[in-house]
Amino acid sequence: MIMEINEKLIAVVEIGGDKATQFWARADDLAQAYNEKSTDIIYSVKKLPDSDNLFHFFATSKEEMMQETLLECSREFLDELLTLVPSECVRISVVEPKAG
Repeated sequence: MIMEINEKLIAVVEIGGDKATQFWARADDLAQAYNEKSTDIIYSVKKLPDSDNLFHFFATSKEEMMQETLLECSREFLDELLTLVPSECVRISVVEPKAG
């Protein structure tokens, strides 16, 4: 049985300095920890192939969910991302819902 995937990009994170490798490992661990706690939303992190310091964060809901709702449910996860490396190294862009 194939589960329909409702994967949405929720954030783009840029890491400055030499913290990218450390952030990548910690962000992946954080996503796994949240995935073990949650049954409704699955988080994943993907490093962009052409960049060492840009990461895309996705949230996949088992049910169809508006981007706005998904972001609201993901706020705690996104806030925690900012604590993984010193804040001056992190630039996070939350992907806001497009105006209809």
